[in-house]
Amino acid sequence: MATILRNGASNDNPKFPFAVEPGRRTRVRWRYRRLVALTRCHTALTVPFHMIGTLLQRGDWRGRIEAQRALLRFLNGLDWLLRDPKTVVGRTPYTTILHQGKLEVRRYHLGSVKQRYPVPIVLVPPLMVKPFIYDLYPGRSLVAFLLERGFQPYVVDFGEPDEADQIVRLDQYVVEWLPAACRAVREDSGVETLSLLGYCMGGVFCLMYVAVEADHDVRNIVCIATPVDMSKMGILAWVAKLAGKQVETLAHTLGNVPGGLSSTAFRLLTPMKNLTRYTDLFLNLWNHEYVTGFDAMNQWVGQFIDYPRDAFVQFTREFMQQNKLARGQLTLGGKVVHLRNVHSNVLVFAGKTDQVAPPAAVRALLGKVGSKDKTFLLVPAGHMGILAGSQAPTQVWEPMARWLAARSRRAKARQSRHAIAKPATRMQAAAS
Repeated sequence: MATILRNGASNDNPKFPFAVEPGRRTRVRWRYRRLVALTRCHTALTVPFHMIGTLLQRGDWRGRIEAQRALLRFLNGLDWLLRDPKTVVGRTPYTTILHQGKLEVRRYHLGSVKQRYPVPIVLVPPLMVKPFIYDLYPGRSLVAFLLERGFQPYVVDFGEPDEADQIVRLDQYVVEWLPAACRAVREDSGVETLSLLGYCMGGVFCLMYVAVEADHDVRNIVCIATPVDMSKMGILAWVAKLAGKQVETLAHTLGNVPGGLSSTAFRLLTPMKNLTRYTDLFLNLWNHEYVTGFDAMNQWVGQFIDYPRDAFVQFTREFMQQNKLARGQLTLGGKVVHLRNVHSNVLVFAGKTDQVAPPAAVRALLGKVGSKDKTFLLVPAGHMGILAGSQAPTQVWEPMARWLAARSRRAKARQSRHAIAKPATRMQAAAS
């Protein structure tokens, strides 16, 4: 059994004019034996070579390319069938600096990579998804990218809600848990100055936190696909208004909104892509990076977590139906959220084909914040692609790194180190 390199280099075997990777050959042999043991069938061992032999007889460059792809399609398909897709995501090493209840804060690190910029970056995830969206897989990991560029990233994990969290509201995320996470980062890094980065609702959390807490030491805020004017969210805004109070009835029947239900609803936004995704996978099985990306994106959507009942009702009613955030009428923790109180430097990304957070809903942020330094970038991407698509590193991550680098060269040292206040448990927080 032989495998081939992607550069198509020749070896000395005229019957198989492609270079061999010995390490991969050993792995594939082991997987063959496992496949045969599982299927009790040896046909799979000969089919791809018959296919390749036919293609090579064509004698042209296209035949050779197709032969390469046919073999790679078989090998990658075998690898895809046998591996656990959960092992693809979240592979950058980290240290947990705060673990209180379900709230965690993680400091990421990469071997000998040195920190060049003293201002740490706190990455805040949206509800419904796990924080590994910032660390999908090697080559598509935002935290690894930031580390390589000399930044120190921290990731907040709000945990997975359970039945006891039905009465949790958005107030707890913004005025209790996110402040606790920022305190932990400041204690760990020894500096007061922070940058916040949020994707989708995570960006809304960052803006609301700074507006409510008046945290003037948050120097920079990066918002990726972050809607602020919910009236411009297209079909989602229309559905929310059409549903009316039936949303509350449904939520009290279901309790927490199941992650599987959210996942199905998300996939329905792009029905044709959902129908053809496995066809696309087969056609691209020869491309190992495509297969890895397919698994990672599937894990992203397939591992949606539950949405706390009261937080979901609050978001639907006060954000989607009444648009209180954009109107300056939203109250969290007894305080009105005025986005004009945000004076941090702000960088905003929107995707041209984003159906969840359309550009108009995202661009509205610029007219709401009180920042003098604010930048808006429109990129050709959808809602997931803008954060982790194949073009995200060049179209989003690189411009973001340059923007942050120019604003992260100095940081204010933390003067005193107090014990990090323990956030209330979720039941206590919701009841207070």
